[in-house]
Amino acid sequence: MAPSAAQLTLAAEKLIFDISTNVSTSRILSHFSQNNNVIMQHSWSTCPNPNSYRFTGLNAVRSYFDLLSTHYERSSLMQHSIHVVESTGCVIITASVQWTWKSSRHQWQEDYTCYIDYDSSLHVVSFIVVTTSPDWTCVMRATDARVRGPSIKSESCSKDLSRFEHGAGNTGRDVSPLYIHPFKEH
Repeated sequence: MAPSAAQLTLAAEKLIFDISTNVSTSRILSHFSQNNNVIMQHSWSTCPNPNSYRFTGLNAVRSYFDLLSTHYERSSLMQHSIHVVESTGCVIITASVQWTWKSSRHQWQEDYTCYIDYDSSLHVVSFIVVTTSPDWTCVMRATDARVRGPSIKSESCSKDLSRFEHGAGNTGRDVSPLYIHPFKEH
């Protein structure tokens, strides 16, 4: 039986809560499918080749979160909106996070849209993050200005959100921002 919208929302909120509170990587991995080849991607909206930031498997997920926890602290994670596509098990979240370099204490904010696909057991099978703030704010492009000089200027390339067809391939789902609705405060 496919998960309900309420179940998908709760699963996504638990995952985002764990990420925002800097829990251990093993705790974060408990949200991900152990039976599917999990997809992990984090790139910026104008990235000319977002698939170069796509990794598969639980080891890739572990490495991603280990890398983040080694070099950065996450704080002030603010969820702006959530939209659930119950028929496909997809949750789309817009949010922002404050990143801090552990070495220099330099801080910046990244705004992003996160596309999360769940299996029937409410485990993540695809976790795709697209930075919507300026390119240099994507944690995957982060350079510590106090260590390496000014941030790299963004590359010139058109925004084509259709290339972010979510999931394991050509699902044909439209994930344009028009489908994202404001998150209701409780």
